Amino acid sequence: MSSRAETEGRSRGISHPYVLQDIKVGDPSATLGMTTSGVQIFLKVSIILASYLLLASPAFAQYTVNGRVLDADADVPVPLVNILVMGTTEGTVTDDDGRFMLPLTDGTYTLRFSALGFATQTIDVTPETSSGNTLTVRLKPTVTWHDEVLVQAHAPLTGDLAAPPNKLNATEDLIDRIAGADFLQRANFAWEPVIRGLSAGQIGVVIDGIKVVGACVDKMDPTSAYVEVENLAAVELTKGGFDLQHGSQIGGAVNLVTEKPRFDRPFWLNAEAGFESVSALRRVRAAGGASHGRFSVRGSLSYKLSDDFAPGGTDAIAYSGYEKNNGKLDLAYRFGQGHQLTASYLADNAWGIGYPVLLMDATLAAAKIYSLTHTFEAPRHDGHLHRWETRIYRTTVDHWMDDYSRDVMEREVMRGMYMPMYGFTRTSGALSRAELHLGVNRVTLTADAYRTRTFGDMWMFSLFPNIPDMYLLNLGDTDVQHGALVADWSRPLARGLSMRSSVRFDYSWRDVERPEARAILQGRWNTDELAQTYAFGNASLSLDYALRPATRLRLSLADVGRLPTHVENYGHYVYNYVDGFFYTGNPNLKTERSRQIELGLEHTTARYALRANVYVNAIRNYIMGLQDDGLAGSSTYQFRVYTNADRASLVGGEVSGVLNLGRRWQAASGVAYVRGQNLDLDEPLPLMPPLTARASVRYDAPSAWGELEARMAMPQNRVARIAGTEDGTDGYFVLNLRGSYDLPRGLTLKAGIENVLDTFYHEHLSFGNLPSRGRNVYAAVAVSI
Repeated sequence: MSSRAETEGRSRGISHPYVLQDIKVGDPSATLGMTTSGVQIFLKVSIILASYLLLASPAFAQYTVNGRVLDADADVPVPLVNILVMGTTEGTVTDDDGRFMLPLTDGTYTLRFSALGFATQTIDVTPETSSGNTLTVRLKPTVTWHDEVLVQAHAPLTGDLAAPPNKLNATEDLIDRIAGADFLQRANFAWEPVIRGLSAGQIGVVIDGIKVVGACVDKMDPTSAYVEVENLAAVELTKGGFDLQHGSQIGGAVNLVTEKPRFDRPFWLNAEAGFESVSALRRVRAAGGASHGRFSVRGSLSYKLSDDFAPGGTDAIAYSGYEKNNGKLDLAYRFGQGHQLTASYLADNAWGIGYPVLLMDATLAAAKIYSLTHTFEAPRHDGHLHRWETRIYRTTVDHWMDDYSRDVMEREVMRGMYMPMYGFTRTSGALSRAELHLGVNRVTLTADAYRTRTFGDMWMFSLFPNIPDMYLLNLGDTDVQHGALVADWSRPLARGLSMRSSVRFDYSWRDVERPEARAILQGRWNTDELAQTYAFGNASLSLDYALRPATRLRLSLADVGRLPTHVENYGHYVYNYVDGFFYTGNPNLKTERSRQIELGLEHTTARYALRANVYVNAIRNYIMGLQDDGLAGSSTYQFRVYTNADRASLVGGEVSGVLNLGRRWQAASGVAYVRGQNLDLDEPLPLMPPLTARASVRYDAPSAWGELEARMAMPQNRVARIAGTEDGTDGYFVLNLRGSYDLPRGLTLKAGIENVLDTFYHEHLSFGNLPSRGRNVYAAVAVSI
């Protein structure tokens, strides 16, 4: 007799765990190896499972995207293109013939196509558009060397030699991975980017194309300090003066591209907490967003607290800690056909920033960036206008410094005086860029305009009763108004041969407005007219030739200029920590001009990728500092004035390579060298980095990543005599070990040891021979929802 539970189970169509039994060999009813009741239950279960699979099949249906990637200009296949399904870690790469096959579950996806030497492109795919069709993607060559470090889970094999950026801890780590990129180091953070030995006004650093002008006359607040990794989408770094869209500079440009709201997920959240032993750094950061219909929002927030850091094998250096927070909020709204409006706000605050090798510390550095952006993407790309983006913005930077925590009686410069400093900048601007497709021609038109107002002053409170207090205007309300028009044109010339040409015209008017500051500069230069107008043109031309689909040659030429900075024009008694001189601006400075030539080679196969280039940069009207006898007199202090030298030159090159060692293993390396010479004085240019190299072996699996990295530098004994205090530096060898592991429920563990051998060294570009960090053991835990 069946139990009540069995009876109820059968009546409801539920199989009881003891029903499928009583198998009798030879029984006609046991043909399938079970009783008649067992057959009935089996059929019921089969029907239920079949019905469930039929109902659930749409969620598991798949379709395959078959496609081919071609060079838009040369019409040849592009091998080893990295194809990423946006919002996931799935993807593939193209073969030697540029073909790929990518299976996807049912739905609409955005595919991202990226390859070395080509502009990144995104394409939406659906089952309807992919069924039975071959997708042809044409990537536009960038022609000039344009290194882009992408913040994504899997960096393309032929991308720059940086490790996957989402495993790194700071924006500086991303830029530092690019051959030819270095930093001027003044403190534990906020390093100033250097490209091929050029920095400050010789290169441009922007955030989403927005001009952010530092408020510290001593350059202790570089623009790169205001973007943290949690709100960073990509670092676009261009070497040389060949790409003119982000400014007129002779050394290159860095564009920090920030994350924007996304519409492909209704909600997402990433958070991370970490610790670093070398300075007891505690940090937390989070980013998240949500979207509904036509609206989307994204926000990020981070906080860092660092004690004094310790160099290799020694105790911690006093006055080297800092505290910092960063926040960003973006709101996006889609309307019409291809239109989007995005409002963005970024705030960065740092305080208690120690500068152990300088005269004083920063009590507060605060930056705020407001922007409103309209973007139009042509829905079908069958007309001339492909994309049009217009952005208006406002930036404010405030910077306070003082030396109240220092023993001012022990120093040689300005002994016995406290010197609190303050500076601010206010910049308003607009940027509009349109991308046109005119047959085989690709034209980008850019209009760029902004206005910057700056101020900087200093009090000198003497501890000696017989010396009165003094007030000094470093910048007396300078006003810089700037406008530029840029046209960038690329097209194929023949099969395998393409060209890109850029022209830019800049107009800048500037003046100093405060009467006290005007009187000082008018007296120094014996003139009543301090206003200065600069108008000049720039041009570049690049030729790209595909020897075969995997090998490309590039020849790039440029004749470009760069404007003096507002400090070089109108600064007063600005102390230079490199040479120990006080600098005065020169309103009569000429535009620095540069003629450049660069030859490059790229070779990419399924096994390895190689990139090499050599360049020559001949500079005219090179801006430098010379002894100012008119101000020095019998004073115990030394003074210099900015002036134009006739000629200077830079010669150098970079080599980068990536090698696939197996399915999960990869080796990468890069070498860079630049030789700078002041031809007027027949001596080296100051602050030239030595020969540097980086090599790493990486393991990259879906749930684990690891890297063993070696950083090396040769000694640098080519130093400038005119710089006064610049001295030679020894070479060094540093080992780093990093890794991460993904756990269930969206958890990730990150850990590493930097400077494993606890080597004591300092970079040649560190001010006052500030030592670099010693052994640093770090750990972090991250969660993604």
